[in-house]
Amino acid sequence: MSLESDSLVKLHETVNGPMYLLETDNVIRESLRTTGDYAPDEKALLGPLIASGDTILDVGANVGNHTLFFSQCVGPEGRVLSFEPQRFLFKILCANALLGRFHNVWPYRLAVGDEMGKVAIPVPNYERPNNFGGYSLSFDTFKEEGDITTIDAIAPDQCHLIKIDVEGMELSVLKGAVETIARTRPFLYFEYNRPEFKEEILRFSADQLQYRLYRHGQNVVGHHADEAPPQLVANLTEITPKATPKSAKTAESSRKIFVSIACFCDPDVVDTVKDCFEKAGSPGRVDIGVCLQAKPNDASYDALNEIARVTVDRIDVTEARGPIYARARCEALMTNADYFLQIDCHSRFFPGWDEILIQEFTKVSELNDKAVVSHYPMNIKNMASSDHLDRIGHVNRYRYIEADAIKSHGSLIKLPEVPVTSLGISAAMLFMRAEDRRRFPYDPELDFGLHAAEQVLYAVRLWTHGFDIFCPTQHALATDYEGSRDRIPDEVKRISNANRAGWPEATWSKVKYLLGLDDIEQVDPVYGDSLDDSMARFGVGDERSLRAYYDFAGIHDELKRVFPNYRYAED
Repeated sequence: MSLESDSLVKLHETVNGPMYLLETDNVIRESLRTTGDYAPDEKALLGPLIASGDTILDVGANVGNHTLFFSQCVGPEGRVLSFEPQRFLFKILCANALLGRFHNVWPYRLAVGDEMGKVAIPVPNYERPNNFGGYSLSFDTFKEEGDITTIDAIAPDQCHLIKIDVEGMELSVLKGAVETIARTRPFLYFEYNRPEFKEEILRFSADQLQYRLYRHGQNVVGHHADEAPPQLVANLTEITPKATPKSAKTAESSRKIFVSIACFCDPDVVDTVKDCFEKAGSPGRVDIGVCLQAKPNDASYDALNEIARVTVDRIDVTEARGPIYARARCEALMTNADYFLQIDCHSRFFPGWDEILIQEFTKVSELNDKAVVSHYPMNIKNMASSDHLDRIGHVNRYRYIEADAIKSHGSLIKLPEVPVTSLGISAAMLFMRAEDRRRFPYDPELDFGLHAAEQVLYAVRLWTHGFDIFCPTQHALATDYEGSRDRIPDEVKRISNANRAGWPEATWSKVKYLLGLDDIEQVDPVYGDSLDDSMARFGVGDERSLRAYYDFAGIHDELKRVFPNYRYAED
């Protein structure tokens, strides 16, 4: 079989024999072209673990470097099941198997994970140089529909080694192979270079699989704990999950987290709730309150009523009054909780998010006992991207200050080694003590409030009451910044636009007064006699002054310029 008519593919001599290689691949092809081999250290470790007649699974096979090596190790009586979801790479893999007459190779054009079904497979631009083996299913690139399966669905009758190279999906592959691993006890070999998953993989391997893992470069090799490791493996450094004293485990797992979700006609809230429980390290500590603003007969949300530990406060969409009002109603659903987490209804979670947030809160509490954790979460589509995981959205500036709006904003910064103070909060991720949230609830009369009515006002309230807002050192969740509004029906948008007429301006007049930016005479009459009560319950504190906050935020001079009634205009 010849692919040489395709200028992107050329034949090269390698230690595996002649192989077709993708000329624009600047990692695997470059190594095979210049040295004749790729990952020789991995082969040197794995080769002695394989015997003639064995069955090997190569998950993430690329063009077949490891597959062909395994094929030679197992011999004609063995089998290599080789999985590669990228269509073009799969074609080259098959060509290489045929070229070398590796008849013991069974190639599968499948992604492998912890579920079966359809999945979007990346289709990179193969004409531009890149590391094509580094593409994750979550990469933001052109995609085509493909199939995903589990190892347990393949159900090989025997299995001696599973090699996994799937760019961040290693844990998913392991979860989808639990039965096969328990039945056949193969050696495991997979990447171990993503800090956000390391601890969870260790715990899953130890607790669920009963495996011991040993470091091998950026990878790990594992064997069942009941079996003695070969000397080659025993000579490596064993890695184990972080030890936690039993009493500490018990205390930590007993800390309750209430998750507040305001939802305006977005059916993604169902998947958000499910993911929240699925990704929690201790799901039993989580209670969720959803203020659901939706059409009365819309069944898209019925599944929420069937999920334990979820309370739904449903409002007819015609009575919806904006996100602040909805979040205030969510607060009323909170009962016995130690922590309060506010998120958007279109969010997804990193594994062990609850433990991550409690860890982060412990860190910030050492800096200031009056503390909250908040930042702009990453986009959901970037959750598995190494280009984004080492950065975080820090609320550290004001985008604009105008007469009719103030908007704080975030900048992407490198993940800090210690929590750093922020100028404000992000409504999409706010974590604090539940008792503090009860002391500082939202004002439910801020109907259809703009950005400043929630994020700016609430941040200033906290700061002037002595709180510091911190950007964390780890990611716990992500949100959808692009598609949520598209999921709202046009009919509902028309209803909302009609109901909110005049309210953002009225709300802004109240917020300006609370923030010292305008006189009481300028507050919209709709608030009438409730204004004094609002000042007492939802106003700023006296532990730090408003002027001190504006100096801290570096916006005092700008406020003087924009707001003629600014009460701190005189220096």
